[in-house]
Amino acid sequence: MAHLTTSLRLTRCRRYSDDEDTSYKIRRSATKLLAAVIHTRPDLLSSILRDISPVLISRFGDREQTVRLEVWGTYSTLLSQVSTYGGPLTKAGETPVGGKRKREEEMDVEESPHVILRAQVPGLSKALLTQIRSPKTASATLQAGFELLNGILSVAPGSLTAQTPQIFVILKNTLSQSSSTTTSGLHTTCLAFLSSYFSTHPPVAFTNSLSGITPTLLKTCQERHPRVSSEAFRAFSSLLRALKPVKIGDWVDSLYELSVKKLGSSDTDTDVRSSAEQCIGTLWTCATEVMQRKDKKEWVAICRTTGRTEGAVEVVSMVAREVYIDDNWVNGCVAWVMVLLQKSGRGGKADVFTCLDLLLRRSVHLRCFL
Repeated sequence: MAHLTTSLRLTRCRRYSDDEDTSYKIRRSATKLLAAVIHTRPDLLSSILRDISPVLISRFGDREQTVRLEVWGTYSTLLSQVSTYGGPLTKAGETPVGGKRKREEEMDVEESPHVILRAQVPGLSKALLTQIRSPKTASATLQAGFELLNGILSVAPGSLTAQTPQIFVILKNTLSQSSSTTTSGLHTTCLAFLSSYFSTHPPVAFTNSLSGITPTLLKTCQERHPRVSSEAFRAFSSLLRALKPVKIGDWVDSLYELSVKKLGSSDTDTDVRSSAEQCIGTLWTCATEVMQRKDKKEWVAICRTTGRTEGAVEVVSMVAREVYIDDNWVNGCVAWVMVLLQKSGRGGKADVFTCLDLLLRRSVHLRCFL
């Protein structure tokens, strides 16, 4: 592998012009060979992380875009291998305790792929963000960059706290642009990353940056492209779960109104409707005090008896399981569920019966409480 890393370090010879320079082909080929080694030799994973990972990171800013994207793709393969073969995921500084082989286990943890990778994340993220922070960065490069950042979170949760302000600025600039057929993939990738970020970082890591990103997210929920809009609602659901309990916030009220608007429209895409339903359920379970001041008009749109109702059943079950709402809501939902049960040839009745059971139990608890 030493020869491959040497080839990857090759730079343009000064006696060639840009048009004549072909050294990038050597670097790209060397990168592909390294990707093959990474993919087929999981037994060398720790060695690869120690010796090869720093070389790949050093080439994140390769002057040739095709090489740069090849390097990022190879590093994504490395992250995937760490996720699959890296052993148990441990938090930074965490070591197993107890047992006869405590010292040996601690040494193993110190040399584990997860620990080696986490130590490299600051340099890795700095090199990557340097390449995607420019407003003129191409869409394909931005998308590849956020896919790689998402891969980092899958194997090193909570490791991007220090980079949060810079990441959120890039996200705001990207999502502020209206999506089109060619950029919808970039927007959905950014939103999927944001969902992963919220679910893997403590609120203290991003609270100061929320005021800059939530208005953009609210606008993205209204995008015409259904994949973008639905992914924006999912990002909000992830944010609500991370901040639970949520008691104040103008964005909470705006999110509620947008969700109700989507649910009340007859031409709302199925995926968008499902995401909006889930968002309403998450609002009730994570921002209960805020929602209790509302007039519950969302349930009129959710509890319909036509079209696909699986998502609505799931949302009602979730709320009935976690939140105390008045008897009028419970009785109305029970009547709705009974209509669903009477529909002939309907699949998924087990979920409907589960929902009914939760509602009846909630009704009993309410009466006992009163």
